[in-house]
Amino acid sequence: MIKNETNRYHPMAMLHDYIHLLKTSVPLFFLFFVLKADSSTWLFTYGRYVLPAGVIFSALYIPWKWYSHTYEILPSSINVSSRLFTTSTRTIPYSKIQQVKRKTTWVHRLIGMTSLTLETSAEGREGSVTFEVLRPSEALLIEQRVQKEKPDPEFETFKEEAVEETSPGDTSPQEEIERVEPEEPASPLGARNTGEKTIHFKPTKVDILKASLVSLSFLAVVPLAGSWLSNAEDLHFENQVNGLFEHILSSIWTITGTLAFLAAAGVVVGIVRTYKKYGRFELASTAERILLTKGAWEQDYLSVEKENVQAVLIEQSLMKRLLGLASLKLVISGENEGEEEVTSLYPFLPVKRAYSVVRDMLPEYRVLKNMDKLPRQALYFRLFRPSWLWMVVTTGLYIFKPAPFHIDLPWWVFSSVLLVVIILSRIQGYLHTLFQMDDTFIQTQTGGFTKTLYLSKRSKVIEVEVSRDYFQQKSGLASLTLINRASPVRETIVEDVPAAFAERLKVWYTCKGHKERAS
Repeated sequence: MIKNETNRYHPMAMLHDYIHLLKTSVPLFFLFFVLKADSSTWLFTYGRYVLPAGVIFSALYIPWKWYSHTYEILPSSINVSSRLFTTSTRTIPYSKIQQVKRKTTWVHRLIGMTSLTLETSAEGREGSVTFEVLRPSEALLIEQRVQKEKPDPEFETFKEEAVEETSPGDTSPQEEIERVEPEEPASPLGARNTGEKTIHFKPTKVDILKASLVSLSFLAVVPLAGSWLSNAEDLHFENQVNGLFEHILSSIWTITGTLAFLAAAGVVVGIVRTYKKYGRFELASTAERILLTKGAWEQDYLSVEKENVQAVLIEQSLMKRLLGLASLKLVISGENEGEEEVTSLYPFLPVKRAYSVVRDMLPEYRVLKNMDKLPRQALYFRLFRPSWLWMVVTTGLYIFKPAPFHIDLPWWVFSSVLLVVIILSRIQGYLHTLFQMDDTFIQTQTGGFTKTLYLSKRSKVIEVEVSRDYFQQKSGLASLTLINRASPVRETIVEDVPAAFAERLKVWYTCKGHKERAS
């Protein structure tokens, strides 16, 4: 049990640091004292003295670090103190914590511990505090101390509007936005209520296999083979490698067998990599929080307040579109730059399942139906808009006349192929761009060969920008930029919408300000 007093980290924190030191130092010792033992360059000559000294200093520093770092769990905040050469104390109020993350590596599992990270809305290193080694029960108690959610005022508006929704027989012109009726029998992937926590999705073995193929993880065998060949050269095994290649190329049977072996190895590597990342995956929620657990050997846990969800993104790459899969992501306030992957709930959901998960997990959000398409003049405008990429590439092809992969073709053939790809992408972008809004929500869909559906509430949009260049003014079109709070801010751009919709959007967003001032 956590008491309101100064706590020192668990002694296992020292063992954790020693194992980490061993992991990082052993490869360096192997490089300096085995692979490059005969090297006389200054880097390896002096490194053979600096490396042992650094490891000894780190080994002596670890106990002092454990002794000098403390933390205090208070009813409304957490104090983290460090007493090395100077004394510093950080105070993190629970009300400022946006996300709670737990990561359990194989080292943590070995010593029966876990790590806990508390994310705030601040940027940089001051935006989070990490407890590297904690008992799982202690991490859970700290998480329970975090402030509970505040009620969402727009949820009441949604509940009133939900009564007036259209009948179940209505269908959307977009197949992937079809509504899944509550009366349907629960599937193995359906949401299951286990007490206070509702489980929305747990992948089956078939899902993991499909995810490994879609993610192209099997291609990891290519860099692994390249790394093996490179190491073989460093260890002076060039003759053996050359002899192996000669044997493989000696007959059609050895070539076929080698290709089959590499294909099988690639599939196995892909499945293992995908299972390592998404094994034991669970997407669940409570009334106030979204809970995400993933990882077979090293577990990642994310707990985020539903109130901090700024927008919902459903993304489909070209391959995912062909297989009917989608990636479900959330834009979260307080998210640190470079950590977008943690908001990816599951990147290989069936499309209809992704929409039903949004509805079940975030009942205050709803996918709008009957989205509007771009006017026909937007297609003409996009087709005749100059492509700077094509012009720059064509100029380079004309000047240098390259022959990639020893393909001897005229330069204008490559230029023509690029032009066709750009035109097809613009046509796809025109067909995929959809938009709709009501009193509470705004929803857009954009993309070319890939497409992304964006859904947000008016209260979560912090800025709206409407722009019109000269040609758009003549064509009655406009470009929209919707900005949501994140770090960095999330910008959603929709080009060539009707000017009338842009004016409606400005009025829609202005009403937000009036309502906030009235409240």
